Amino acid sequence: MHHSGLSSAIGLSLVVALAGGCAGGANSAGAASAASMSSADAQAFITDVQRQRGLPAPQPVSSMDELLEVLASDQVQRFRDAEQLVAGKPGIDALSLHATIELAWSDDFSTLALILGELGKRADVEVNRLKTNRDSGSALSDAEAKDLEQNQKNAEFDAKAKGALQVLAKDHLQAAGQVVAEARRQFPKDPMTFRVAAYHALLSGDWLAFDAAMGWLKDSEAKDAGLIYLRALESLSRFAVRKDAATLLRSALQVNPKMARAQAKLMLVENGIDAKYAEFEKLKALAPEHPVVWIAGPSITSDYELSASFRKARAARSAGQSGTVEPPAAAPPAAGP
Repeated sequence: MHHSGLSSAIGLSLVVALAGGCAGGANSAGAASAASMSSADAQAFITDVQRQRGLPAPQPVSSMDELLEVLASDQVQRFRDAEQLVAGKPGIDALSLHATIELAWSDDFSTLALILGELGKRADVEVNRLKTNRDSGSALSDAEAKDLEQNQKNAEFDAKAKGALQVLAKDHLQAAGQVVAEARRQFPKDPMTFRVAAYHALLSGDWLAFDAAMGWLKDSEAKDAGLIYLRALESLSRFAVRKDAATLLRSALQVNPKMARAQAKLMLVENGIDAKYAEFEKLKALAPEHPVVWIAGPSITSDYELSASFRKARAARSAGQSGTVEPPAAAPPAAGP
């Protein structure tokens, strides 16, 4: 590929892949897992999950077009191979794309950790509620006993996976920082440098650096899906305004309907398992190999199914206790003469 073609491809990749991580607190179980897990252990855990989920072995990435597709759909299991196409190559094109891969890696794992953290908290609440009912002498129904067992499994997996992902997200952010620093040293005024610098600052929570980098890109924001996305994540992680973040994420998807990372982030900003599951289904259709699908997917689906089945069981029990009888359907009106 000629230099001009590579430059165009890099610009496209940054629009598609550029996104920020969300700051968020860790629960005690997740924090303990992250603190006690080494990078090697974390990677081994994620690799094992990949094997258990039946994900096929990653295919090699041998062209720029393939690399762009891998980034667009967040196929993190192929990021290492994709990185080899540009790592160590000269020029801002290669540097910015190398940085983008590492930043996307960190961003994806940070998002997953946050999603699993929320799922784990809900599972813990349900476990405690059901255990309290059981310990107080109330017999659990078969459905409630099944819910208790499944939520215990979910909570254990979510906490361990969250810890592993936090470790790996930190590793990739540190690796990205070195590449971004080199881009800033060699090409301090290039727009691609400002893009990866803004991405890195957002993931790092360095808002002064973020504002400075975005200031150089303000003329492109309105119609640039990647920059709209950065503003969405700023709304979420800097200002904690989920409504604004959701609006901006959907705006980014209008500009670029294939931006899988924007669709994944909508799972963080939506409230309620039904709304989150609806966004998950959209993500699964858009990017079936997205890490949210194969790492968190079973927990998300289980959470949704347990929630739906328990609502039905409670409604049936409530109806039985109240003795409510459904009235017969009204007879249709008589036909006119």
